[in-house]
Formats: sequence, C-alpha cells, structure tokens
Amino acid sequence: MIRKSEIIWNTLGSFVESLLNAVLLMFCTRLNGTEIAGMFSISFATATILNAIGDFGIRIYQVTDTKRKYRFEDYLLSRAVVVTLMTIIGIIFIIATGYTSEKLWICVSLILFKVIDDLSETYQGEFQLRNRLDLGGKSMVIRVSTSLLMFFVADMITKNIIISCITLVITNLILFILWDIRIFRKFEKVQFYYNKSNIKTILKECIPLAISTGLSLYIINATKYAIDNFGDYTMQTYFNVIYMPTFVINLVSAFVIKPFLKPFGDLWNNKEKVKFIKSILVIIAILAGATLCIDLACLLLGVPILSFIYGIDLSPYKLEMILLVVSGFFYAASTVMLYALSTIREQKLATISYVITAVIALVVSNVCVNKFGMMGAVLSNMITTISLFVLLTIFLIYKLYNNSEPENVAK
Repeated sequence: MIRKSEIIWNTLGSFVESLLNAVLLMFCTRLNGTEIAGMFSISFATATILNAIGDFGIRIYQVTDTKRKYRFEDYLLSRAVVVTLMTIIGIIFIIATGYTSEKLWICVSLILFKVIDDLSETYQGEFQLRNRLDLGGKSMVIRVSTSLLMFFVADMITKNIIISCITLVITNLILFILWDIRIFRKFEKVQFYYNKSNIKTILKECIPLAISTGLSLYIINATKYAIDNFGDYTMQTYFNVIYMPTFVINLVSAFVIKPFLKPFGDLWNNKEKVKFIKSILVIIAILAGATLCIDLACLLLGVPILSFIYGIDLSPYKLEMILLVVSGFFYAASTVMLYALSTIREQKLATISYVITAVIALVVSNVCVNKFGMMGAVLSNMITTISLFVLLTIFLIYKLYNNSEPENVAK
C-alpha cells in the first residue's frame, strides 16, 4: 500500500524534475539570449540521450526485484560501471562531433550532472523497495531546486553559461552526498563486496532496457537534431519553448507511473494478472484526462503565458503547441507499456519496438523538418510517438494473452 506521504513527495520531486529543462532554458534565454539558449538546449538533449547508458534501465529492474535476488551494492556497482562508460562515450562523442569549446564545456557539465542523477536513482530505488518513496522525492526536490537556484545566481553574476553549468554540477554533487548517501546510512552500512557474477547478470538483464531507454530518448529528441541539421539555434529555442507544456504530461506520468513500479512487481509475482492489466488501464486513463486538460489550457492561455515568460512571440505556434501535448501523451503512455513489459521480463520485445520506431524517427524527422519547418518538426514528433505506443501495446497484449501464468519477476 502506497502511503500519502510517498505520493506527495514523489509528486513534488517529479514536479521539480520535470521543470528542470524548462526552467534552465528560461534562465538561459532571458540572461544569455536565444543563440546561447539554443546551444544549451541541444547540449542538454545530447546529455539526456547519453543518459540512457547511465540509466541502463537499472531502476526499473531494481524496484521490480521484490524478491530481493540482488543486494543494493550489486545495483550500485552496476550503476558505477555504466555511468563511467557513459562519461567516456560522451567525451568521445563530443570530441568527434567537433563541438566548439563553449558547447563542449556545456555538454560535459550536463553529462556530469546526469551522472550524479543516475547514482542518486540507485539510492532512490532502494528507498522505494523499503517503502520510503518519499525519501526519493525529497532528494529530487532538494537537489534539483537548489541546483536551479545556484545556476540562476551564477548566471546572473557572471553572465557566463560555462561557469553556471559547472555550478549546477557541483551543487548537485554536494547535495547527493549530504542527502542520499547520509540518509541511506541510517538504514544500513554499504559494504562493497564485489560480486562479479551478480553485476554481470544485472547488466546483461538490463541491456534490452538500456537500449530501449536510449532509443526512447533519441526518439523524443530526434526532432531537435533534425532542427540542428536543417534549422538554426533560434528555431531550436522556439521549438523547445512550445514543447514546454508537455512537461506537465511528463510530470503526471512520473508521479503516477513511478509509485506503481513496486506494485506492478507485486501483482505479477502474486499472479494477479487482471489487477495488473487494470492498473495499466487506469494509468493510461489518467494520462488521457491530463492531456485534455493541458490542451484546453494551451488553447486559452499557453501562447500569452509562455510568450511573457520567455520574452518571445509565440502567437504563430498555437496549433503546434497543442499537437505537441498530444504527442507527449503517446510518449508517456509508451513509458507505461515499457514498464509493464519490463515487469513481466519481456524487455526484448520492448527493444524491438524502440528499434523500429527509432528508424522511423530518423527518417521522418529529417524529411519533415527539411520540407515543412516548424510544423514538420511537430508532425514528425507525433508520428514517432504514436508508432512507438502502437508497437509496444501490440507486443504487451500478445504476451499477456499468450502467457497464462505470470513468471517470477525476480528470476
């Protein structure tokens, strides 16, 4: 049973986490101009995609391991392996891409920021397994809100985006140590007994999830890369601003889906397939209702409010904003299907869906942006998210109705 405090703090944590990109971009646009903001935006997208390696699907696997097959230390050391790999690959990618020195330092800083987030995720997963999801929510609130504040202060004083990004990283690291690590010690002392077999097994089992997560991030950011290829930094900024209302969908999905990770595992372990399916449908219904409300708000208030906040004229893009919210629904609903397939340990089917959709995204985004500009960017985003949702849903229905008995999720 999920306690009220867990729901409240998870909601608050998900809220500030969902705000992160939007608020950082707002600060950047206001204080540094659209050119630097566009550079920051694409660097953030790059760090987010690379974060799929650091994420590796470990949180999903960890929290649905309700039988406690592996220890916390196994998960933490597995995470240490992947964040190290993420950092190395990120640096190689940045050098190979030929980023300017300014863009390079922005991107490296944001990658390191994500590394700290990934390490924190492992602690939050353990808190959730101990029925203390509220501690993970508090961690997100404290780290993200304080990091944002320090970024703003640094940018106000220095007007230097690199110094501001470095400040963001240092603040996040200090708070991770002072909160996550310190709080966990109250539960137990971490003993780093290196079990190579367990770490190898965890990473092997999570590979399909890692691929799916990485491709999902590419899918949602493919449009931004197409704009980087065929547009300019100003167009990049405008697209990211009208994309902002979808953060509310991400927020709703985060505080609805994340608490269900452990119950998903419990229901499947206890062979309660009907309740498992009903839980999925309830989450989808909540997301659909939230989408309708957000689109209505965008229709009435979206353009004037965002135009005021970011100091740019968004009046030509009302329809595009509304369509992007719909696209956000399908992306959030796809995440529900990914978690469901992961819970029943059918990660490979999810990976197939993401591979197919990534190919669609690569082709459609470049063609649409090149030919139709901003509307093409929006339409390509919709096509890819709908494709992903349909594929994942088909696979999930197939497995649920062809497997009469749930298997142990911790196997």
